Amino acid sequence: MNDESQSEIILYEELEILEADIIHRHEQAGQVASGKTRASFLIQSSGLAGTLSGANYVGVLQQGRKAGGVPKDFIEILRAWASAKNISFSDEKQFNQWANAVKWKIIREGTKLYRSGQQDIFDTPIESFNKRLSSRIVQFYENELVNEIFKF
Repeated sequence: MNDESQSEIILYEELEILEADIIHRHEQAGQVASGKTRASFLIQSSGLAGTLSGANYVGVLQQGRKAGGVPKDFIEILRAWASAKNISFSDEKQFNQWANAVKWKIIREGTKLYRSGQQDIFDTPIESFNKRLSSRIVQFYENELVNEIFKF
């Protein structure tokens, strides 16, 4: 196996650990409803470059949603969230009252997470990823260098 292949393997393994750490923190924070966010994470790796991406809204996992506008289909988003959380309503009127109250609270004040401070969903995992990756790559190339020196 050549040096570049081994470096690619190290990078991919570390991206997998990063993804698992982020998902674990997301779950520990009680943020999972349907599992759609968790399933949106994707590792892509090509050569010595790699990324871990997620749905366009994953930033709210750490910071919450600030006060302001909400998507046009927000009531339907709340319906799906309530369903995933097994929250039921006696009738459509009760649901609509609840959904509108939640919608306007978020529009005026932001989400509870935004108001209370952030969760550490990404910061520590990314810092740990950087340290582990650097350490593993340096160790790998140090070993390769020593092996080359002692070949002669």
